[in-house]
Amino acid sequence: MESRAHPYADIVERGGLRVAVLDLARENGIDLGATVAADATAGEPWNAAQFPSPRGAMRILLGHGVRRFSFTLDSNHAHVWASGSTGDLAEGVAMMAYWREGAKLAELAERFPFMEFRRLSQAYEDGNPVETQWDILTGDDTFLAYRPLLLALRADPELRLTFPYFSMWILRLATDCHAAHPDLLFLKPHPEGGQEGYLLWSSEAPEDIREFRRLDDLVPAARTLLGELPGSPS
Repeated sequence: MESRAHPYADIVERGGLRVAVLDLARENGIDLGATVAADATAGEPWNAAQFPSPRGAMRILLGHGVRRFSFTLDSNHAHVWASGSTGDLAEGVAMMAYWREGAKLAELAERFPFMEFRRLSQAYEDGNPVETQWDILTGDDTFLAYRPLLLALRADPELRLTFPYFSMWILRLATDCHAAHPDLLFLKPHPEGGQEGYLLWSSEAPEDIREFRRLDDLVPAARTLLGELPGSPS
C-alpha cells in the first residue's frame, strides 16, 4: 500500500472513496444520487469522489499525512458554495445529504460547523452577487490603489452591471457572473513607473490595448467597449 494510503486502509479495502461513501450512505438510508457503477465512467481515483446535487457537484478529497476528508460544494459555474474538512466521513456524508435536500448555507454551517462559506457565496444564494462583489472590492484595502478606479466604474449605470474581480493584479469586468468563461474587460494601471493612467482592453480584441490618462476619459471608453462585447449585460 502506498504511504499516503496508510490512514485510509479501510477506504482502500472497501474499494476506494466512492464505494466507502456509498456504503455509509446505504447503511444510513441516505440517497446521494449515484451508484458504485458510476465509477466505471467517472474515472475517479481511489482517493477522490464526486456526487451530484441540484446546485452542483459535491467533491471529496483525502488529506495527506492525517486522516481528513475535504469537502467542496461546487456550483458548476464560477463559484464554490462552501467547503470544509472533517475526520469523520460519516459526518461528511450526512452533510452532503443535507445539502442535497435543499439546506441554505447558514443552515448547513450551523448543523455542520466544519463547513464554511464566504460572503460572496451568500450573495449568490441571495441573488445579488454583482452588487456584493462591488462592495467587497471597494472596501478591501488590498486593492486600495485601485479604489478610485473601482468607484468611478461602479458609478457608471452600465459598468456597475458587470462582475468585477482581480486576477494577476488585473481588474476584470465579467459580463456574466455565472459563466465560467464570460466576455471580459481588462483594466490595469499604466505599467511604466511614475506614469499616471490606465490601460484598457477586452477579451474580444486583446491586442487592441488603449491608454487613458484620466478616469473621466477611461470610464466612457470602457462603457463603449463593454457594449461591443457579445455578452454585454447593458
